Amino acid sequence: MPARFVSIFDRPLRLALVAVLAAFALAPAAVAQQQDLSEPARIAYDEARTALQRAIDADVSAYPDQPLWAEAIRRAREAASAAPSDRRTLGLLAETYSRSNFYARALNAWHDYLARGYSLDAVQSPLFLRVSEEMAYAAYQRGDLQEAARIHMEVLDAVPFSKESRVWMGRIRMEQERPVDAIPYWEAVVQQDPDDARARYFLTLAEDQTRHGVDAANRFRAGVAHYEAGDLDAAARSFERATDANPEYAEAWAWRGRIAFERGSYLAAERHYANAVELAPGNETYLYFRNESERRRN
Repeated sequence: MPARFVSIFDRPLRLALVAVLAAFALAPAAVAQQQDLSEPARIAYDEARTALQRAIDADVSAYPDQPLWAEAIRRAREAASAAPSDRRTLGLLAETYSRSNFYARALNAWHDYLARGYSLDAVQSPLFLRVSEEMAYAAYQRGDLQEAARIHMEVLDAVPFSKESRVWMGRIRMEQERPVDAIPYWEAVVQQDPDDARARYFLTLAEDQTRHGVDAANRFRAGVAHYEAGDLDAAARSFERATDANPEYAEAWAWRGRIAFERGSYLAAERHYANAVELAPGNETYLYFRNESERRRN
C-alpha cells in the first residue's frame, strides 16, 4: 500500500460541494431562526473578519503562533463569545482555526457548528474536509483506526458525497478485516466515479474476502501476482496457503492444478482439478483439465 493513501486519490470537492449546497437550500431553518447580532457582537464579528482577512492578505506562514494568525484567532474567539450560538460567529471561528492550521481546535469548532444544525457553505466545506482529513490521517498514522474511522464517518454525515472519506472507510474496514463492512463504501465510490479502477479492484477484493475469507483471498491474490511475474514456485506456495486457509476455495485449487499441469506434474494436476470440480461441478474448464491431466498421466 502507498505510504499515504490520501495522496494517490483525487480530492473531488466539486460533487461534495454540490451536495452540501443542495442540503443548505433544502434546510434553511437554522439560518431563518438566527437573530440579528447585538451591536457589541457585530463589532466583534467585523473586527474578527478584518483580522482574518489581514492574515490571509499578508500571505505569511499559517500557524497559530504567527502574530497575525494569533490575532485573528483571538478576535474570532471574542466574536464567538459575544454571540455563542450565532451561525456567523461560530463559522468564523471554525474558519479561522482551519486557515491557521490549528486542526484539533478547528475540528471541534466545526463539530460545534454542525451540532447546532448549521450547514456548510461553498467556502466552509473544503476547510472542514481538509481539517477532518488531516486529523483522521494523524489518527491513522498512530494506528488508531477506530478514531480515523470515526472522523471519516462524521465527514460523511456532513458531506455524504465525500469520495475521500468513502475511500478511507473502505480501506480502514478492510484493514480491520471487516470486508463485508467495506463493500458499501467501495460500491459508493465506484458508483460516484465509474472510472476509478483502484476502487473497482478493492471492491472485488472485499467481495472475495467476504466470500472466501480474508487470509485465503489475500493468499490467492498473491499467487496470481507471483504467477504473472513468472515466479511459479512462489505462486504455488501462495495457492497452497489459500487452500489451507479455505479448503473450499475452488478457484485456488484450479490454480494449483494449472501450475502443476504447466510443470508436467499431471498426477498432482489431476488431484487439484478434481478438488476444483467437486467444489464447482458446473465449471467446464476445471472438468476439461482434470480429464486432460488424467489422459496425459496415462
